[in-house]
Amino acid sequence: MVRKCLEELCHDRDAKGENLKDRIKALESAIVLPSDLFDGLDDLRLLGNNAAHVESRDYDDVGEEEVEVSLAFTKEVLKATYQYASLRKKLSALKRRSGNESSQSDAPT
Repeated sequence: MVRKCLEELCHDRDAKGENLKDRIKALESAIVLPSDLFDGLDDLRLLGNNAAHVESRDYDDVGEEEVEVSLAFTKEVLKATYQYASLRKKLSALKRRSGNESSQSDAPT
């Protein structure tokens, strides 16, 4: 589920590449995130590999704790990508609206 979410994020932000690792790398030029979050995206990719492929051994186990942490981390990435940008746009819109109102109230009548 987390891996699919990463795939969808890359698709939504038009991050291209032959595999998920390449698409995550391309995502760095498509969205603004702290480097720790980008590093974590690659860790999530590796965790997904372990869950999907028997031969992958980057993690000792994929159990409840790994699932909980990966879900929490994914939520933070999604908030940083979508929610924070939306809130910033709303704040900017309020600033422009307030600026227009103050300009009108400062104009001589």
